[in-house]
Amino acid sequence: MRLDPSPVSTPLAPPRPALVAAALAALAALAGGCGGRTSPTPAPAAGSEAPTAGSARAGEEPAPPGADADAAVEPPAPRPPPVPVTREARAEYKRRLLAGRKAAKAARWPQAITELEAALAAIPGDERALSELSWAALSAGDFERARIAGRLSVRAATDPAVKAASLYNLGRVEEATGHAAEAAARYRESLALRPNRTVEERLAGLGAAGALADAALPCATPMPEARLCACLNASGGPEDAADAACALQLTDVPELKLAVFNTYGASEQRALLVARQPGGWSVVAHVEDLYNPGMAGIFEEWELGRVRTETVGGKRVYRVISRKLRADTDAGIDEAENEDTERLVVCVRAGDAGTAITCPLRVVTSYEYVRDRLGLAEDGELADVADLRTRGLPIRARTQVSVELGADGTARVRARAGRPDPATLGDKQLW
Repeated sequence: MRLDPSPVSTPLAPPRPALVAAALAALAALAGGCGGRTSPTPAPAAGSEAPTAGSARAGEEPAPPGADADAAVEPPAPRPPPVPVTREARAEYKRRLLAGRKAAKAARWPQAITELEAALAAIPGDERALSELSWAALSAGDFERARIAGRLSVRAATDPAVKAASLYNLGRVEEATGHAAEAAARYRESLALRPNRTVEERLAGLGAAGALADAALPCATPMPEARLCACLNASGGPEDAADAACALQLTDVPELKLAVFNTYGASEQRALLVARQPGGWSVVAHVEDLYNPGMAGIFEEWELGRVRTETVGGKRVYRVISRKLRADTDAGIDEAENEDTERLVVCVRAGDAGTAITCPLRVVTSYEYVRDRLGLAEDGELADVADLRTRGLPIRARTQVSVELGADGTARVRARAGRPDPATLGDKQLW
């Protein structure tokens, strides 16, 4: 969403594939699963720089010779069509899911794991089966399997109850493996979605360690630009070095760049804003995450909009606007959902070029959600999963927020439509 000094907001144009590709396609070595995605573009060497389209504006760092982002980068693979799920697959999924639940209730964890994995074989990527597999694996002491299943469930789920349960599972995994701060962070994320006494008690039980759970940005100490990607790969990159990839992208202003790198693997990327500071470059804001597993009907697309600069109260202010589109096909129950999120990051340089840039505000300014029938199955074919289907379709939700900056350094964040999270609203002091 584009935000002018006035509170009136106008939406960004729909994302152009080439712009998305400039930041992410070179990193999207997606796993080849259902849906038949095309072969990925090779990832750039760690520390390489990908120019953004139109980056050679007056006063900005020019793109490398011949590097036209719109022409030189392959567009992302087209969204794969939904794969119909047979009635037999649904029946097998439901049978195995119920068997897994029964085994888990009796604490027969190996059997529960077997049944839940069989449910996922029938309907790959199902967030409910992944969440319950995460719990069964945790209970069996297989922490790595529990972590993987829980993380995939969190990525796939939009149902707050399912996502909250999976975040709790991840918190238990981190707690069991000695990572108290990470455990507390997952518990807090879970509680933000669904208040729960058990989760509250686990968080309280962490004591002082839990108080340190607000994760600091990685690589926040200024360093030479050439070291940023190595730092990001070491602090948040995949365990398998073969999946590591990182690139720096130019923005509309020379003092800000975008670092995009693989996190858990080639199908998951993170975009961080980095700034030229006294003494080098450092990470100043988390912009967005992108997840494209190449299966499970999930498809995400993202682009960075223009970085708008202005002077407010004698301070240099940067408005960094981005947009993310997400589609999730839940073919097992013949449903699909789409999300359109526009986010604003506000950064400030309080003095001359010798002072640091900070980014004290990150807020969703527009969000649209639609869930409806997919239309690949008749009602009679869905009898085996009737209790899992969403009631009240179609479901539509929309929120809009305005951000107005005052000369006193106050950002006035106000709801314009829908019901945004109250925690994001109010007056935020930027300096």
